[in-house]
Amino acid sequence: MYTLLIADDEPLIRNGVKKIIDWESLGFSKIFLAEDGQEALDIIRKNHVDLVLTDIVMPFMDGLELTEILSREYPQIHVVILTGHEDFQYAQKSVGLGVKNYILKPIGAESLYKEMKEICEKLHIENSQRQYVQSMKNQLRQSLPVLQEQTLNKIVCSADRNLKLYLERAKSLQLDLSQGPYEIGVMDLDMEDISGTDYDLYLFAARNIAKECLGNDHYVFEDGKDRIVILCRCRKLDVDTHDLIYDVLCVIQKSIYNTVRLKTTCALGTSAESVEELNQAYRNAKKALECKYSLGSNNVYDIEDLNYLERSFYYPHQELHRLTKSIMIGNTEEIEKAVHAVFHVNGKDGSLSGKNVKVIYMEAMNSLLRELAGLKEVPDEMWNRGFTLYQEFDKYSSLKELEDGLIRFACDIRDQMNSAQTNSGMQVIDKVKDYVMKNYRNAEISLTSAAEFASVSTGYLSGLFKKEAGTNFVKYLTDVRMEKSMQLLRSTDMKTYEIAYETGFSNPHYFSVSFKKYTGMSPSEFRAKE
Repeated sequence: MYTLLIADDEPLIRNGVKKIIDWESLGFSKIFLAEDGQEALDIIRKNHVDLVLTDIVMPFMDGLELTEILSREYPQIHVVILTGHEDFQYAQKSVGLGVKNYILKPIGAESLYKEMKEICEKLHIENSQRQYVQSMKNQLRQSLPVLQEQTLNKIVCSADRNLKLYLERAKSLQLDLSQGPYEIGVMDLDMEDISGTDYDLYLFAARNIAKECLGNDHYVFEDGKDRIVILCRCRKLDVDTHDLIYDVLCVIQKSIYNTVRLKTTCALGTSAESVEELNQAYRNAKKALECKYSLGSNNVYDIEDLNYLERSFYYPHQELHRLTKSIMIGNTEEIEKAVHAVFHVNGKDGSLSGKNVKVIYMEAMNSLLRELAGLKEVPDEMWNRGFTLYQEFDKYSSLKELEDGLIRFACDIRDQMNSAQTNSGMQVIDKVKDYVMKNYRNAEISLTSAAEFASVSTGYLSGLFKKEAGTNFVKYLTDVRMEKSMQLLRSTDMKTYEIAYETGFSNPHYFSVSFKKYTGMSPSEFRAKE
């Protein structure tokens, strides 16, 4: 619903306009009356008014002066000039003041209603547009922190971006990047022991603590890989400033740990004299962060610390071979030693560059995936885990965490190998058992013939049968023959020697001896009892 103000120095017109129109049907819930422009302005300053219907010629303050003040102080109010023919030239002067409608006096009720209905429709459209724009502004205001972070991320962390475009966006989003120099720091959070439900909470807490330590003149945001980026705007670029920012990172690191007991590794890159150099400074900070793989996590590193690391490239040929061998051996302790040896040999411990550590890690993963590929059937989950580990090197916060990930995956591959071997062995046993059930009548059947049928060696089948079936092949064959002979004794009138031949015994006497040994009775005694 809207509110209306009618301003006219003639009471008859003022009250008449109020009464001759059903204003409620047009959407007006309240109507104010004023004798002149000054009274109208006083009412407007105390009340919400949507539409002003005003005469031009009035004492103290005329309609044009009122319109000028409203256009300046209350541009959202819709003004309609109610004027006579002789004042129309004055009314035309109000065009520059934003007046869009005129109603000429005298006018009848029907014509006035029609005019006001059209005006109210315009008013409704304008208000709807105004409300929509205000709603968008409110949403933009609520989304401002997210939009700011996205823009900072593009400017600082992305090399492939339209820098000019994003700098213009930064200005519209109230980000002040107009003047350098800058220092870039990155922070890696040790979230290994944080549950998935608390992950975002700790990330949010760490960012807030960093912001509180830095104040409003600097920016804190995420780089899209759960690392926190700190963009410091500096007044000057020198060694003292660089060292000061390093000390600030140390303070932030301690504050985060003291507040939420979360360990972090921080790194400071090269300084940037302009926004064009921000991305390079960020990439250098990430390089400095790689010191954690050699010098340890939970520290604050400077780009200069890379100079202390081994510059020659190291490749652990023998150690990688030992890793694959340890999987075949199957001992967890051997796997742990092998993985550790890949990164700690020949005095290289603590001196490898982050890039060297990454290459070794990739080679170790390649070795493990090759072992996995050698298996006939591998669950999709195993492959997915392997590819995820291969791609997520940067998520490890320390060399120990990296080693632990390799050890777990290597042990899983070992278990998969053992399972595959077991399944393969059971397939051989099932095949041999089926062979026995179909050929037990043949007196020539033996371990050798069964091994030939299953395409394995006699020795392998002998050991596998004992391991998987819990008995040896000869006893299993004898048990099958005895069970079959007992069935024949119960269900047929066959002679003992006929049953002997039917169940694979070439010597009836040997059959009788074997039967008594198996059942404790002779064949005739067994038949009589049954």
